Amino acid sequence: MKKRKFFKKIGLSVAAAVLLSPFMPTLDKSGFTAEKAEAAVTFPDLKDFKAEIEYLTGLEIIRGYPDGTFRPAASITRLDAVRMILREMKIEDPAASDPGFSDMDSSREGYAEVAKAVEIGFINGKTTKDGERIFDPKGKLTRAEMAKILTEAYALDANNNVKFVDVSTGHWANAYISRLATAKVTDGFPGGYFKPESSLERQHFAVFMARLLNPAKFQAGPVVIPPPPEPPKYPAPSTNTPGKYAGGLLVVNKVYALPSTYNPGIIPVAQKGVDAMVSAAKANGVYLSVISSYRSYSYQKTLYENYVKRDGQAAADRYSARPGHSEHQSGLAFDFGGTNQNHWLESSFADTAEGRWLAANAHKYGFILRYPKGKESITGYMFEPWHFRYVGSGEAPKIKASGKTLEEYLNVRGN
Repeated sequence: MKKRKFFKKIGLSVAAAVLLSPFMPTLDKSGFTAEKAEAAVTFPDLKDFKAEIEYLTGLEIIRGYPDGTFRPAASITRLDAVRMILREMKIEDPAASDPGFSDMDSSREGYAEVAKAVEIGFINGKTTKDGERIFDPKGKLTRAEMAKILTEAYALDANNNVKFVDVSTGHWANAYISRLATAKVTDGFPGGYFKPESSLERQHFAVFMARLLNPAKFQAGPVVIPPPPEPPKYPAPSTNTPGKYAGGLLVVNKVYALPSTYNPGIIPVAQKGVDAMVSAAKANGVYLSVISSYRSYSYQKTLYENYVKRDGQAAADRYSARPGHSEHQSGLAFDFGGTNQNHWLESSFADTAEGRWLAANAHKYGFILRYPKGKESITGYMFEPWHFRYVGSGEAPKIKASGKTLEEYLNVRGN
């Protein structure tokens, strides 16, 4: 109870002192009444929370820096906070017994103030992994630490168990943060985050103060935690298969191969994506044909050897995979064609209605263009506007938007 009474005593002025210049004299209690709020000078570096900051400036709670700026993103150190609190308490002689911090001896700046703060009871210090007690005077005050100060200073006891995405029920400051949100002093950051371990910025503390001082004018909204995203309509294929994985995706290319014994056939989720895509294209007057899909290791071996005999190995390697290195063996790759067979397996397919439709829409059904134009040095294969690989509709839009090959996106070797 001693600590709680202390925070009630210092009330608003303790918290306000943290925002003031170290050289600013202590304000009289009457300086904190809402009635004294006046129009304040607008700081040129403010983008957000102008009303709250100017309100507190009018109360003479906040002052800017000598250059006329506010520095909204600047942080407050632990020693700064101690000094401001002691100043508010009008303690002119901060003499006290040794606080027992290994990083604060009598020759260290701020030693006397820290010792007094420990004696009063509002500073406990920190304990390192080695069990060493330190104060960390230059350490920045975190948002969680300030939540505790504010809730105790203003006796914010009401607690509606407000949840934040990044504050677990086991977090040491969970109750303090929840009470702060219950009082509508904070609604955190977009997405339902509080960022408890982040250093407290001047602008955010100014907002907290304004909401505490004048809740009728300044009030946080409810904490909004977005609902969990719906599972992808076309989910990623299982990772319970052999091969190289990166980012949860199977990688089959000139570097990473599948074992000769792996012969899964067409993967069902990939077939579902193909069926939906072909149906959607048809509804738009575009008629797709699947030219090639799953190939076994042995079939790919025969195919590749025939190409080598016909065109030579160097040429064959540009358009055909060696056995074990073909995506078709994974059951996740499909070659598409359109109504004009003259464009099948030709670069000209890209300019057909079918090729353009696939390039624009395949990602919606979980597919990516696997061998884009101008990326042969990365993939090892020539431009194949007909070859699409199923990765699921969760990742496909991201890969397409990145403009990268699968190798680039996953940061793996391809050639």
